[in-house]
Amino acid sequence: MNQTNIIDKINKKRIVENLEKIILIPSPTGYTEIITNYLMDFASENKINAIKTNKGAVKYVFNSLDNDMRNNKGICFAAHIDTLGLMVKGFSNDLIKVTPIGGIPPIYAVGDYVIINASDGKQYHGTILPENPAAHVNKKLYDLVPNFDDFFVRLDHKFDTEDKIDSHIQIGDYVFLDTKFKYVDGFVKTRFLDDKASAAIFLTVAEVLVKEIVDNNYKIEKPIYFYFNITEETGQGISNLPEIDELYIVDMGVVGNGVVGDEFSVSICPKDSSGPYNFNLTKKLEEIAKNKGIRYKKDVFPYYGSDGSVALRAGLDSKVALFGVGVSASHGYERTHEDGLLNTAKLLAAIIEKNIK
Repeated sequence: MNQTNIIDKINKKRIVENLEKIILIPSPTGYTEIITNYLMDFASENKINAIKTNKGAVKYVFNSLDNDMRNNKGICFAAHIDTLGLMVKGFSNDLIKVTPIGGIPPIYAVGDYVIINASDGKQYHGTILPENPAAHVNKKLYDLVPNFDDFFVRLDHKFDTEDKIDSHIQIGDYVFLDTKFKYVDGFVKTRFLDDKASAAIFLTVAEVLVKEIVDNNYKIEKPIYFYFNITEETGQGISNLPEIDELYIVDMGVVGNGVVGDEFSVSICPKDSSGPYNFNLTKKLEEIAKNKGIRYKKDVFPYYGSDGSVALRAGLDSKVALFGVGVSASHGYERTHEDGLLNTAKLLAAIIEKNIK
């Protein structure tokens, strides 16, 4: 049986379509219920076995339901669908002050349009600005070092004179950053490719995998899991992993000075700042990429940790490897290319093909 059907049937345009849909659903860490409901609905529509954990993460499960598989440890691919964001932290002279969720550099927030998901049940538009933001009255702006303590939200709403802002907007309300999604000449530029690019790849491969299993009566030798985590950006890690031998973290690849990764390739990471990943599993990724003609780059990521790092520190008894599409300007105005998305999807699919017959 030709097992290249999964790889050959992955469509990069479909990855971008799935990506745009989930990018437009706000999901900063702590506010992920809407997008996890979307993932569950997607599973139902595509007849994928899906489980939502008590914590709120989502697992897609693919197996042959054979009795002799019940004791087989599986393989798991993990991405995260939580993103960076902001939260209202207080008020200063009627200015709305914010605090970051996750590691967003202040320079990538100032000037952005935002939506405040307010406690009164409404959503209010605004802009992140430094205090006294007019260049015609504040020459200090030219020397300003971006700092969240010096920012506020300029609200696009006029309350009545007697109406206080804090009766509508309260401390702890989420502030959603404008995603700026654009698809231009094969490039996808948008916030939150970290790590919704991987999640979109999961959805696209899942669509193909389910259809191929039905159409070709494939048998899966060991359970395969797609795990969508909801707490990566704050370092809280994965919970309630299934019984697995191999954990593949699929997260963004680093692009920039000192690394060789690019937006057209899948990056394979043997080591990040938390330490090395499993040597044999990483070597397996590289061999598969070479054998399948998948464009890849191998890189050490200098300022980087993943859900795999957290799982290993928690004592996970599993081999762990890390790969993902190269993303420019990580944690900022990010960009990747459809070819990189496709190469990453092909590597994921090639691993799956080794476990079906």
